[in-house]
Amino acid sequence: MEADQFETSAITRRIAKQQQMQQQARTKVKQQKLRLTFMGYVIVLIFLAIVQIIGVAFFSMGFLLTRNVLPDIADCNINDSCIPPKFDKAVLLVIDALRFDFAIPIEGSNEYYHNNFPILNQLAQKDNAVLLKFMADPPTTTLQRLKGLTTGSLPTFIDAGSNFDGDHIDEDNWVLQLHKQNKSIACLGDDTWQALFSNYINPDLSFPFDSLNVWDLHTVDNGVIKHIFPLLDKSQRNQWDVLIGHFLGVDHAGHRYGPTHYAMKEKLNQMNELLIKIIAELEDNTLLIVMGDHGMDHTGNHGGDSLDELESTLFMYSKNKKFNKKDKSHYDISDKGKNYRWVNQIDIVPTISLLLGLPIPFNNLGYPIDEVFSNDLELAQAAHKSVQQLHSFRIKTPDLSSKLNEDYLSFIQNYTDHGKDKTRHQDLVEQAKRYQFTSLEECKSLWATFDMKLIYIGLTILFLSLTFLLTYARSIPSVRVSTMSFEFIGSVIAMCLLGLVISLSIYIVLKPVDFSLNKCLATGAAAGIIIGFWAPVMDRFSLNWLWHQTIDFFLYNFNSYSFAGLLFVFSHCVIFASNSFVVWEDKMISFFLISFGFCCLYGVSIKTGLPKEQKILGLMHALTFILLTRLTSMIDLCREEQRPYCVPTFISSWWSILLLHGSTYILPAMIMSFYNLSGSYHSAAPLWIGTGLKFLMFMNAAHWSIEYIQNSDYFNANNIYISTALLKSLNLAIARIVLFVGLILANYSWSKGPLCVKLEFSQNEADINTEENEEVDVPKTANILGYGNVYGSSYFLLLLNFAVAIMLVTKPLGAISLNMLIIQILSLLELYDLLNIRKNLVAPIIFGLLAYQHFFSTGHQATLAAIQWEIGFMTTETIVFPFTHLNIILNTFGSFFIVCLAIPLITLWKIVPSNKPITVLSQIITNITTLLTYIAITGLSSLIFAAHFRRHLMVWKIFAPRFMLSGLLIILLNIFIIIVPLAFGTGKVVTQVNRIFGK
Repeated sequence: MEADQFETSAITRRIAKQQQMQQQARTKVKQQKLRLTFMGYVIVLIFLAIVQIIGVAFFSMGFLLTRNVLPDIADCNINDSCIPPKFDKAVLLVIDALRFDFAIPIEGSNEYYHNNFPILNQLAQKDNAVLLKFMADPPTTTLQRLKGLTTGSLPTFIDAGSNFDGDHIDEDNWVLQLHKQNKSIACLGDDTWQALFSNYINPDLSFPFDSLNVWDLHTVDNGVIKHIFPLLDKSQRNQWDVLIGHFLGVDHAGHRYGPTHYAMKEKLNQMNELLIKIIAELEDNTLLIVMGDHGMDHTGNHGGDSLDELESTLFMYSKNKKFNKKDKSHYDISDKGKNYRWVNQIDIVPTISLLLGLPIPFNNLGYPIDEVFSNDLELAQAAHKSVQQLHSFRIKTPDLSSKLNEDYLSFIQNYTDHGKDKTRHQDLVEQAKRYQFTSLEECKSLWATFDMKLIYIGLTILFLSLTFLLTYARSIPSVRVSTMSFEFIGSVIAMCLLGLVISLSIYIVLKPVDFSLNKCLATGAAAGIIIGFWAPVMDRFSLNWLWHQTIDFFLYNFNSYSFAGLLFVFSHCVIFASNSFVVWEDKMISFFLISFGFCCLYGVSIKTGLPKEQKILGLMHALTFILLTRLTSMIDLCREEQRPYCVPTFISSWWSILLLHGSTYILPAMIMSFYNLSGSYHSAAPLWIGTGLKFLMFMNAAHWSIEYIQNSDYFNANNIYISTALLKSLNLAIARIVLFVGLILANYSWSKGPLCVKLEFSQNEADINTEENEEVDVPKTANILGYGNVYGSSYFLLLLNFAVAIMLVTKPLGAISLNMLIIQILSLLELYDLLNIRKNLVAPIIFGLLAYQHFFSTGHQATLAAIQWEIGFMTTETIVFPFTHLNIILNTFGSFFIVCLAIPLITLWKIVPSNKPITVLSQIITNITTLLTYIAITGLSSLIFAAHFRRHLMVWKIFAPRFMLSGLLIILLNIFIIIVPLAFGTGKVVTQVNRIFGK
């Protein structure tokens, strides 16, 4: 009997073991299938990203203008193009961002940037000095301005992108001409000069300093001061013929503090005292030129074309030469700069060249400045040389050579006949000016010629990628998409290779002059990828089937929320049809979001079947979302076109620092309350939220508190000593710790960490109520706390890791905005669950609108001037790749990155572990691709209207920067979503939950 029992027990164990092995095998197969499906999705999205990046690249090449530089070099021996020099030496001092009103008296003003640099205006009252308003050409970035100040040509918009990559100038310029005449050039300060003119500057007299650390006000200026006075000493004057000094303190004070800060007064006073000392050291035969390369706006930034950014300063002085002052009737009248004449910045190029006996650079478009020539005869001679140079340039330039010939011949004839007649000199000068002005306007028109072929190719590629993205996201059922991923991959690879071969063959046979090999291959690759996507769809389904799928979607899945989502997308797209709407995009986005908040409020109030507690909670979530959206909309960094109807509130002040410290405790408490709603505040959650998040947010607040103390006027104005070196080192340490923990250590720990669940054992009360002395075995029941939100609670911790790093590189009010963004996201997730709209297309669209709203509320606009370059130096003292660039990217696009991380939560929030993880993954992909579709649609609309309005007066001020923002979003968000939320975040959570709870 015992033997039979033993044998039965053995058989039972074997059967149980076999069943366990079969279950493990099934689980292993499921996990392997999940990994393969996941890998397929990632590869498909990578190919889609490649196509969209190619489309953006083609459009950008056609839209962002470039200039064909003529290689010719002017020569004194050609057409007798030089005149005897008036000066033997020149000292050129560039005070970066010296706005014109910084240098002239402004009565009654108490601003720190007024009346603290008086020496220029004082000397200009004499006959041996002249002070002029110096009008820059946009873009007002230093590299482009230096190109214009040395070559006399106009930069195109694409040049702005190379401001941090100063390539050697490959066109004629007066620095090159000095070198040709064996003149020695000393250069001190901004290292941009070294990058542009390294072949021409005397290496023994070159002292460059890093120019892009805008938080450093003194290193460059102190370096110039250290070296300039020894070079001005009598014993070393013979070592140089032209001395260039480029000061950056004023510009950096503006970038860091704005023009209204006490630091601006200190820098202007320093420049004033320095100039007095330099003038005392000058020789009689030396020309002193002091200039700004651009101005700055009310925030201290530059790059655009507002009046404050364009108005700079030009001052010229000589100890014994008189200048030909203009009559006051020739001067403009304005609030800032009354009775001061204005000249174009490119006019300095022929002026310097003629004064130093150089030929005018071949590509110059400027005209000599009247004041520096002491009489009308000299001015007529300068006009003659200028017209000769302009004509030489015109006859070598396509589309210009046949124009204005008669005007040129008329001027030459008049100069030949009347050049010695004093009474006709003024007429000759006026005729020359008209010729130069007409030439300049023609060149501006010529360089505004867009390559429509590349623009259309780019738009076509983006449109075709969008059609598949729409089909992939919504038309094909998500379950079928998961089974087709590898069909897409094989087809795409095959068709991509075919496209490359065909495009290469076409290039070899046709050899198109205006279409390079790279462009041909990119076109073939894009076409092959798109055809490769559509081939499996057409093989598996027909267009008729897809059409019916779309109709079924609208008939059976379409409701008021779907209609609202489509309405928001359509409204956002048509914004780009008007420059006024683009300017006020931030307010329109807020209106869309508040409207959706009221839709949710109404939806919860009328929803039947909800318990009373759930309904009250839903109403509170909707009201919270509406309130936070309204508060966020009140944080403004007004762009120039919004004034005076917009009052900027995005400022750093003591109360914003206090709010930042308060949020250190408020945000973790709010997140904890949301976790408690689903019983998920267990295991990893208290460590991440109660300890880690709170500590890192405190570090962020401490960083910005120290920064506020360093920037405070109070300590500077009252001469209270603060060890700036110690505070700077402490701030660098804090920033590095937070970014390292937030982006690396916390994410690594999260990838290895546990889920936010807890196993709790409980006993039945009836079994416990036994007699005191009775010994019984009381059965226990196991409960898994947090089981109902096991996916979402764990994944949300990843979002917090990145959010806290992004908050660090965001200014205080911007960090407060991101705090509200996180609560808005959690409120929306609860509303999506209550209203059962997590699968509705409106869900990811509202997340996309949230990203845009917080882009604006973190101190950004679709303008170059709004880029917060100074944030790049939070973790480094100089430019260090990739840290400097990473800071700026996180600062600019941080809200979009947080929203991209939150998109999987639409599916994962408040769902129990599924025995069909592929279905969960498919729903995540649907929401991700819907967000990418929204970004692509709005981006394509922006590009289309930018191309349509390419001749619009506001194209470079409004439409071009907005298209650039759209292009960057398409590129960055595709890359980020694939790498972080999908490959790293979703993959880890879904596979871990499936491994633990899967069946």
